[in-house]
Amino acid sequence: MDYVRIGENIMKKDSICQVNIINQQNVTTAMNYLEKEKVQKSLRILKKFTDNKQINIIFYLLAVEELCVCDIACLLDLSMASASHHLRKLANENILDTRREGKIIYYFIKDEEIRDFFNQLG
Repeated sequence: MDYVRIGENIMKKDSICQVNIINQQNVTTAMNYLEKEKVQKSLRILKKFTDNKQINIIFYLLAVEELCVCDIACLLDLSMASASHHLRKLANENILDTRREGKIIYYFIKDEEIRDFFNQLG
């Protein structure tokens, strides 16, 4: 099988174009699609998440309204420290907020735009 280096990537030769011809209509259509208000809104929302664990947290919170760090750690199979780190990042983005009940802190979705966006996906 033949391979070719493109920058830092190595790809199968049969997976890349053999000629460099741009289909201007397709490129323009794709660029215009990204300029749609709905797509721009989606990109702004998705930019707030750094990995799938944070996206999973949102879906878990959609399912049950609020969870404590222990619950999140169990669901994601993470240490408490790692779960806290992800929750803190989401809270710093004003996506999540907390409420305290005795010694337990519960997290919930604060950002309605985020809630609506992920409800449409799930």
